[in-house]
Amino acid sequence: MTQALGWAGLFLLSAAVVVRSGLSLSKAGDHLAEATGLGRLWVGTILLAIATSLPELVTNLSAVRLDAPALAGGNILGANMLNIVVLVVLVSLFPKVAIRPATRDQRLLVATALALTVVVTVLVGLEGPGNLGPVSLGTILLLGGYVLGMMAVYRARAVEVQLEPDHGRASSDASRPSARRAWVMFGLAAGGVLVAAPLLAASADRLAEIFGISGSFMGVLAVAVVTTMPETSVTWGALRLGSKEMALGNVYGSCAFNVLVLGLSDLLYAKPIFTVLDRSHLVAGLGALALMALGPLFLVLRARGKLGLSRWLALGIVAGWMGAMYFVLTVGRGVSG
Repeated sequence: MTQALGWAGLFLLSAAVVVRSGLSLSKAGDHLAEATGLGRLWVGTILLAIATSLPELVTNLSAVRLDAPALAGGNILGANMLNIVVLVVLVSLFPKVAIRPATRDQRLLVATALALTVVVTVLVGLEGPGNLGPVSLGTILLLGGYVLGMMAVYRARAVEVQLEPDHGRASSDASRPSARRAWVMFGLAAGGVLVAAPLLAASADRLAEIFGISGSFMGVLAVAVVTTMPETSVTWGALRLGSKEMALGNVYGSCAFNVLVLGLSDLLYAKPIFTVLDRSHLVAGLGALALMALGPLFLVLRARGKLGLSRWLALGIVAGWMGAMYFVLTVGRGVSG
C-alpha cells in the first residue's frame, strides 16, 4: 500500500507539472503565433498543436524507453478520442460562437487526421505487417502522410488567405508581443515537460502493474486526460475569442501530430511497436475513428443552426467515449489475464 501511495503521489505531482507546463506552452505558442502573423487555422494546426502535444510526445518516448508500448499506444489513441469530446462539449457551451461551413484547408486537416488514425488502426489490427527491420513500414506511411497532409493544408491555407479581407493588419502588427520573450517562455515550459513527463510515464506504468490494470487502459484514460489538458485550455481560449478556426486547428492538428508521435515512438522501440499492441488498442483506434468522424458532422449541424440536434450528437459522442473506455478496460483485462 505504501508503495502504491508513493507512486500515486509521484503521478499526481508529475501530472500537475505537465499540465502547468503544457498551459504555459499553449500561451507561449499563442504569443509566437501573434508575432509571426500566421493565419488562425495554420497557427492552431502547427504552433499550438505541436506545443500542446509536447506532453504526449515526451510521455510516449519515455514509455517506449521503459518498455511500456501499451501505455504509449493507449495514450495516443485515448488523447485523440478525448480531443473530440473536448471540442464538442466546449463548442456546445459557446452557442454564440459563429460556426461557418468548413473551408478547403479545414477539410484537408480533418481528412489528414482521420487518414493517419486509419493507418494506425489497420496496423494494430494486422499486427504491423510488412516490417522493415525494427521499424514498421506503416511508420513510414505515418511520417510521410503527416508531411504531405500538412503541405496540402498549408497550400490550401495560402489560397484562403488571398481571399480574406485585409482588415486591421497594421494595428495588429503594432500590438504583437515580443517573439524573443515568447521563445523564452516556450523553452522554460518545454523544460518542465521534459522533466515531468518521463516521471508521469514511469509512475503510470508502475501503478498499472500494482493495481493489475492494463497499460492500454491506463494510457487511454489517466495519462490521456493529463496530456490533453493543454489542448483543452487552448480550445477553451480560442472559443472564448470566437475563433472556431483556431479551435478546430488545435484539436485536429493535435490528433494528426499525436499519430506522428506514435510513429516516432516506433522508431525508438526495439521492435515494431504495432506488433506488440493488443486488441484493446484496436478498440481504442476504432473508437477514435468514430469520434473523429462525428466531430465534423457536429460542426456542420452547428453551422446550419441546428443547435438541438448538435447537442444530442454531442451527448452521443460523450456516451460513445464512455463506452469505448469500458470496452478498452474489459478487453485489456482479458488480454492481460
